[in-house]
Amino acid sequence: MSISDFTISVIVPLYNGALLIERCLDSVFNQAGDYQTEVIVVDDGSTDDSIALVKAYSHTITVVQQTNQGPAAARNKGLELATGTYMAFLDADDYWEPNFLKQTIGFMETHDVVAVSVGQIHKISGKPDRVMPQLGHLQEAMDLDGVVLEDFFAFWATHNHVCTGSVLMRTSIAKQTGGQRPELRITEDLEFWGYLATFGSWGFIPKVLFVSDGALVTKNQGWLQKNKKRWQSAPSVEAWQTRIVQHINAKDTPAFERLRGRIAKNLAYAMILSNRQEQARQTTLAYGKHYPKDKLAMLLTACAPYSWLWVVLAKVLGIREQLR
Repeated sequence: MSISDFTISVIVPLYNGALLIERCLDSVFNQAGDYQTEVIVVDDGSTDDSIALVKAYSHTITVVQQTNQGPAAARNKGLELATGTYMAFLDADDYWEPNFLKQTIGFMETHDVVAVSVGQIHKISGKPDRVMPQLGHLQEAMDLDGVVLEDFFAFWATHNHVCTGSVLMRTSIAKQTGGQRPELRITEDLEFWGYLATFGSWGFIPKVLFVSDGALVTKNQGWLQKNKKRWQSAPSVEAWQTRIVQHINAKDTPAFERLRGRIAKNLAYAMILSNRQEQARQTTLAYGKHYPKDKLAMLLTACAPYSWLWVVLAKVLGIREQLR
């Protein structure tokens, strides 16, 4: 096939994903609609039999194997190879509902946007399934076939509506970004969405068409085992935002600062859990005014001015994670 023959490239980063990779791929191959789909699986140094399961598929799948370099590097390898008009990242433990491509491609073909995302279900071990974003009365006023967001950063800061697997983007624009930053091993996807949004408008379809399901893998691996390395690699907010602040428009800056507060809270929490309490405290002092108004954020901002109280809070949060 020539480059113009593929409608969509689906990039699946894979690391020890034998438990759920077949469900992920089945959700791609069982999509409604007649699309030429290019599936690229990038094996990031798996040590289980997940790659054997992929190679056993009767469908055509491009398989790339590399030493373990993290999810951003794996996605970037897929982006480098992608030839479809549109593309998406889909993690091995997640999956799409059957109409994901039909809805998102239809939207992209009728709107001048760089990307579109959809509603999601998030499955978290030990907790009820959660629908995201929770739009309330706003959803009733939305066109169910999708809307072009007037202010992407403000919508994201308010509704937390973007995650890997929920997004379809134009391949040409994604390639212009240079991909995700491989040095980021946590929040690398969020940085990429923010940077991609500086290249043009963004759409949103208020239908649940994507399921993020790390619950089974988390239960199998253990919560602490799965997250320790990620917490240890949490960057400073200043390092995280570098690309975005160099390209963002002045009019988008106030909304971006609100969004950055959400990211900063997550990074500060990761710093606490990787024994970088003072860095976490300074992060909260610097960005806490823009933290989301949840219970954890209120605790962090209330304790940050007092170093002794911060130490106590950090110990409590560490114990809480050990008991999950």
